[in-house]
Amino acid sequence: MTLPVAEICPALLQALANHHKVLLTAPPGAGKSTYLPLFLLQQPQFAGQSIIMLEPRRLAAKSIASYLAAQLGEAVGETVGYQIRFEQQYSARTRLLIVTEGVLIRKIQQDPALETTDLLIFDEFHERSLQADLALALALEVQQLNDKLKLLIMSATLAGADLSEKLAAPLLHSDGRSFPVDIRYVAPTQEDVWLQSARLARQLLSEHQGSFLVFLPGQREIERAAQYLTEQQLPPDVQVFALIGSLSLAEQQRAIAPSAPGQRKIVLATNIAETSLTIDGISLVIDAGVARQAVYQPKLGFSKLDTVQISQASATQRAGRAGRLSAGFCYRIDTAEKWARRPAFTTPDILQADLLALRLEIAGWGCQVADLFWLDPPPTTQLLAAEQCLRWLGALDPQHQLTAHGKAMLKLPTDPRLASMLLRAVRFEQEGYQGAVALAAWLAVLLEQNRRFDGTDVLAQLAQLRAGHSRQQAQQQVRQLLQALRQSADMLHASWPEQITGLLLSHAFADRIAQQRGQGYLLANGTGAILPPDDALAHSPYLVVADLRLVGNNAWVSAAATLTLDELTQEWQSQLTTIKHFAFDESSGRFLAEERQQLGALVLKRKNLSQSLSAADRSAAWVDYLNKKGLQLLEWTDAALNLQQRLALARKLQPDAGWPDLALPTLASTMHHWLEPFLATISSLAQLQKLDLYPLLWQQLNYQQQQQLNSLLPASWRSVLGTDIKLVYHAVGQAGGQKEAQIEVQVELAIRIQEMFGQSSTPTVGKGLVPVIVTLLSPGRQPLQKTADLASFWQNAYQDVKKEMKGRYPKHYWPDDPLQAMPTNKTKKAMLK
Repeated sequence: MTLPVAEICPALLQALANHHKVLLTAPPGAGKSTYLPLFLLQQPQFAGQSIIMLEPRRLAAKSIASYLAAQLGEAVGETVGYQIRFEQQYSARTRLLIVTEGVLIRKIQQDPALETTDLLIFDEFHERSLQADLALALALEVQQLNDKLKLLIMSATLAGADLSEKLAAPLLHSDGRSFPVDIRYVAPTQEDVWLQSARLARQLLSEHQGSFLVFLPGQREIERAAQYLTEQQLPPDVQVFALIGSLSLAEQQRAIAPSAPGQRKIVLATNIAETSLTIDGISLVIDAGVARQAVYQPKLGFSKLDTVQISQASATQRAGRAGRLSAGFCYRIDTAEKWARRPAFTTPDILQADLLALRLEIAGWGCQVADLFWLDPPPTTQLLAAEQCLRWLGALDPQHQLTAHGKAMLKLPTDPRLASMLLRAVRFEQEGYQGAVALAAWLAVLLEQNRRFDGTDVLAQLAQLRAGHSRQQAQQQVRQLLQALRQSADMLHASWPEQITGLLLSHAFADRIAQQRGQGYLLANGTGAILPPDDALAHSPYLVVADLRLVGNNAWVSAAATLTLDELTQEWQSQLTTIKHFAFDESSGRFLAEERQQLGALVLKRKNLSQSLSAADRSAAWVDYLNKKGLQLLEWTDAALNLQQRLALARKLQPDAGWPDLALPTLASTMHHWLEPFLATISSLAQLQKLDLYPLLWQQLNYQQQQQLNSLLPASWRSVLGTDIKLVYHAVGQAGGQKEAQIEVQVELAIRIQEMFGQSSTPTVGKGLVPVIVTLLSPGRQPLQKTADLASFWQNAYQDVKKEMKGRYPKHYWPDDPLQAMPTNKTKKAMLK
């Protein structure tokens, strides 16, 4: 049977002949994954050529390879092969190799020109995983070295026109082939989403035929739903399967395999089942409408697993699972109105994920982040956090160049942190700690699974893993890691040097070495963490934290190992810093001075230096104090505030004139320059708070700037009578700390109304660009009127003011025509004299 995508094949061949990059959008069921690759292999223009197809998920890569090989009547590994993490099946005869993202990136790193590859296909690119974005960026680099390499980017749901413009690539559209799906909405209840979904599945078994696919956010919900369903005494023809990423490939394949004749099934899945996979017999989908998403928290140094509402694109993909082979149904736990307000597309991983692996790969490629093409540039905050962590791990030098350790980390098929730990374990093994590599491999497998345990001790968690139902899968993963490290598989059964567990973990989580602080812990990266008081590791002076969970606003330790101070200082000697710290203790009113040995934010040793406190040390202590308390602690006089706003307005009027920035954020970051020299003689908090800031700020301008400021934005305005009236500059708009462009500075003066008689024009500053708002005062100096248009005031409002004031202040001069009157600051009687 011809698939819909076949109709655009001639156009696709033409596009590939004329362009190096081509985009193809095709709905689920069009055949882009299962028809196009074989079609291209069989065309004359691809005769004898090699194709790599990227599949985001391991199960999809293996399943599609098996399907395509079967279409050719061959075994996998002949014309069609696959390569996924720790598993591969291909040969010298293989012309179509299906790989996962990490494998493709490794191939590019090892062969920057991909000399034996002619076409690179990105399937399901709409998922916009972190590795897919990186793989595309590197593939575009490869094209500069290999001008015969073509890229075909395929997707079911994607903002294709935008991508076409960014890549300067033609965009082809294919129709899909799917059967109608009846969408029905079930309003959410107060029950947990897993329970409502499971109840709904149980209810619908009697109303619908075929197998069901239930989308839930994560493993915990799937396990609970599975337990609930198995306890309900389901019909004998119904089986329950789980489909989650942490299962072995064999377990995943059992979930998608066709049911036995006369049988049907309920498959409980995460978003792993959204794309690429066809689960035979599915006629009904229950969509909980949520997914688990890792969102990196740069300030905390770890990712928070959020349960988020999926996008409309993801929901459409999920519903489409019910219409692949026949008409079907989709029950969304949502309302139609709320569903319509969901975001159109899923946020790309690169905007919210931990960028540690990406940054290491870029360093391995030998360029800067900005040198690569990005559909969405990696956020600077996440990149800086990744670079800091890679320096902790010893993968990058201070110039962000890859070290020998970093190069070795790149060669291992695991997370950079765990790769660093595994490499250190090899050295431990060489130093006589037999079983160190096996211990590290088991720790890596444990932490990759991201499971939840009752306690936090990783050794206790390892014991549970080795005794659990997934122990055989874990053993296989350990063997694979040992093989990657070129270590003997016999090590699998070696006894462990448990005493170095903390040291091993510290080479994966150096930034999370933790020191007990009050009721919790302080991590080397500055994050605070909480350990349950009844936990086995509670009250340990030092820990290495391997996993954290965000509960509310608090980081809770969920996996850790103990470490002694001696072990810490010996193992991390090269990373320890010795600094002199000076501070003011508000509670005692005394200065503290000490020499500190630190690892990041942790103070490991202290030496009292109070007896040798110098004037410079005292200044440094005050700066430290003000850094914590803020400059608002100081006494900001009207003169100081006025000067600050005069400079802000000057910078706005003359942005290229080099006026100094006296905004609070800048002043706070430059205290050592303008404030510290004047703090040496201050010995008390009261004395500090009386410090006159105006002369210190005025000295930030050189003599020429002082004269220019007084001319451009004077501190006072001289009236016709020769009186200097103070000008008040003040900010309106956003609060302090915002950009100056968002803040407007107004200028005001207050003067008795009689002194402005005869003055038709409103005073200005800034060479006439900034009008002064005039507050006209009564003879008793009470506000009468505020105006930025004196001429209008005299012509309109003055007569009403005169009527009121003439009765209240009869001794003062109230002319009928103020514009023709002489200004005065005297009474009528004094004027006659």
